[in-house]
Amino acid sequence: MTTVPGYLAGHVEDLVALQARVAHARWLAATGQGEDHPALPEGPNRLTDGRLVLLALEHGDLHYAGELVLWYFRVRLTEATARLRLLQRTVTAEVGGRALTHGELVAFSRTVTDDRRRAEVRVALADVGERLREGRRRWLDAYAEARAELGFPTHAALVRALHPEVDRFVIHARDWLDATRAAFLRRWDGWRARDGHSAPAMGDARLVAARAVLPEGAGGALASVRSTVREWGFGGCLERILVDDVARPGKSGAAFCSPVAPPADVRVSTTPGTTLGHYATLLHEFGHALHFTAGTRHPADLWRTHPALTEAFGFTLERVVRRPDWQRRHLGVTVDAEAVERLAFAREHVRRLVATSLCFEMAVHDGHPDPAAKYVRSYEREFGVTVDRGAAWDRMQTYLEGKPCYPLVYHQAFALRETLWEHLAGRAGERWYAGSDAGPAMRELFARFAAGDGAEEWLSPGGVPLGQVHGEGEFGPGRAGQPDEPVVGGHAVDHAERAP
Repeated sequence: MTTVPGYLAGHVEDLVALQARVAHARWLAATGQGEDHPALPEGPNRLTDGRLVLLALEHGDLHYAGELVLWYFRVRLTEATARLRLLQRTVTAEVGGRALTHGELVAFSRTVTDDRRRAEVRVALADVGERLREGRRRWLDAYAEARAELGFPTHAALVRALHPEVDRFVIHARDWLDATRAAFLRRWDGWRARDGHSAPAMGDARLVAARAVLPEGAGGALASVRSTVREWGFGGCLERILVDDVARPGKSGAAFCSPVAPPADVRVSTTPGTTLGHYATLLHEFGHALHFTAGTRHPADLWRTHPALTEAFGFTLERVVRRPDWQRRHLGVTVDAEAVERLAFAREHVRRLVATSLCFEMAVHDGHPDPAAKYVRSYEREFGVTVDRGAAWDRMQTYLEGKPCYPLVYHQAFALRETLWEHLAGRAGERWYAGSDAGPAMRELFARFAAGDGAEEWLSPGGVPLGQVHGEGEFGPGRAGQPDEPVVGGHAVDHAERAP
């Protein structure tokens, strides 16, 4: 087990038990099997009253502070989150004669191929999102109250305490958006013209990706990912990874991994899907599961791991599904170049959402006088579509359920993907994912994560300089569709689907 600071040493096992209770309750809620309402001790609790968060910050232990603050908010917001989850389980819209929740609509949108039905799902998602909006706002009010009780008068102050580097990454995100905007909008116009989308909307990227359907005869996503994991030498880890692949009311439409009590209890949730993006997402989530099982001996081993490194590893594995040699071996088919290009564009769209969200959120946290107007200007400039002023808080609420500044973590992770791919290639060869050396190379990487390596150490002159904005797109270093040329991967969660 990682040696923890002295002020935490006496609380480790209690913190592990708390983590397991909270994570288990969140798992049940997110998979539609129960309420997000963990059984917690009554009365004052030193584990969740914020004192440990402040101690970690005083000692400069930012990784520990980041982990502790998650538990603080998740426990403090138990009631608010339960109320929101109830809405998410009961607010529905009818599609094809079925009443579907937001999560079910998201999952359905990944499998539907009929243009008329796609349009129907799009309208239904907008309707459900609008009816969930007031519940999201109430949750944000509860969050602000809990943050103030922690001793931070503004959210910007909390973010900067946890992430002193945030302002430099906001500049990096802004520069990247400026440098890539024109080319991105041209590509989006091209896909709309090709697919016949006459009224530009944010959800168009989801529709582009939905057409990247695998050929008939392709192996199933779960079977393909499991065979890949076994080939890497992690067959034993599969026995410790609980997979829930049942579609049910109230279940999140996005795949996710939950480290309830790593390395013994790690879980992956997924729903059926037939697109290339679905396969990439599932491999991303199994990448987390491998990290949490093969890369830890005790739950505390994860507390020192920078979250951007965890996400970047998932991004790196997503790239594997683009490789024709992997497709032939694990799918039994080869995906055509257009499908690869469609997924690449959808992931580029996600990265743009992340960078835009980072700039928007920090402007709001710093006291922007009109957040709704800022939201409209930012998203219409970056995506060339009309957006709803009322949605200004929706995406922020979704991110805050994860971390105090999730767009920062994702933006850092996107900048790290190529570095991690090259690191693995340097250890196990260009086709590291296809050989017996893949497992040892990954285990060595997990050891570095557990040692407390930060994103800043990887984003160095030997990695990706913060000022670099060129050559980091979805189509490098080769063009999408070139045989066996790598095409940079995307993200485990489709942000266009997480918030209306």
